[in-house]
Amino acid sequence: MNAEFLQYSIAPPGPNSPGLDLTLGRYHALGAYGVAGNQFVFGAGLRGVTAQVAQNGGGQSSRTLLTMTGAAPEIGAIIKPDNRPWRIGLTARAPVSGRSFGNGAVQVDASGVSRAGQFILPSKVVLPWEIEAGFALQLGPRPLNPPWINPHDVERPLADRTQILRQQRAHDQARELERLPPDARAKRKEEVVRAEAAIREIEDLHASADAQRMRDVRKARYENWPRERLLILASVLVAGPSENAVAMEGFLEQRLDYVGRSPTLTPHLGFESEPIVNFLRARVGSYLEPSRFVDGNPRQHFTFGADFRLLPWSGWGLFGDQVWRASFAADLGPRYANWGFGIAAWH
Repeated sequence: MNAEFLQYSIAPPGPNSPGLDLTLGRYHALGAYGVAGNQFVFGAGLRGVTAQVAQNGGGQSSRTLLTMTGAAPEIGAIIKPDNRPWRIGLTARAPVSGRSFGNGAVQVDASGVSRAGQFILPSKVVLPWEIEAGFALQLGPRPLNPPWINPHDVERPLADRTQILRQQRAHDQARELERLPPDARAKRKEEVVRAEAAIREIEDLHASADAQRMRDVRKARYENWPRERLLILASVLVAGPSENAVAMEGFLEQRLDYVGRSPTLTPHLGFESEPIVNFLRARVGSYLEPSRFVDGNPRQHFTFGADFRLLPWSGWGLFGDQVWRASFAADLGPRYANWGFGIAAWH
């Protein structure tokens, strides 16, 4: 689940007039399920949008003038065959149209135009339909799609063998007790129960040690994979048209600045590698941001980022012997800059 919010000041408050604020929200709620050892993963969910216009200040009480909300489904799939150096994915998102409700404070003029004071309000807020497809190709000795090894399948023979031994002992013990005279059977049964409990305790200790050894083997297998690789990623996003839609800037400036009158294409290309093995991962890429305006020009973006391995830290025992990493990312373009920093686990 993911939610993000943007807030705009439409008009500042005056001495006797309240100001107007616009709050936009976008939401995603998704789930996925893997089949055939996670070689095929299918996902589905909802994406939604909300827009709220509220007044505040100016000597008047704050209140919401208009709320618009809407949601629509999205689906997707990833194919990643075992022991293959590639993956492909596809996502389809239905268009979202957020209609208004609770707009009793909005005035509607003779032309049917909704207003808050002199400010014209929208009839709905929309997100266009989207189709996105991409692939990943990894070069080098490190596997991209190692087969999933189910720990329960690996450890089940050990549990089955222990169960068989216990059933065989129970059968032998029952036959032994049947051959004893009744007056000696009760005493012998107590001895058998105590001996069986001791044997089972030893068996449980051995089973726990064997299971831990198997986990150590799986962990060592993962940690001993070669780390050298070059990961190539590419995708394309197609966004559909939005009928009679006005850009956010046009809405805030109260002018008919139409956008999305035709579908747009956004290609992405990226590379990831580990130039300093087990210490530094680096990424670089680019994408072309299309203009949703009729007379606009596309904008080229350049992206880069890196992960740096840090020291282990257990978080006062909460995370075990976890190794951490510091990350940063940047997205730069003409009249645009976006930076990000983070702390996460190193794998």
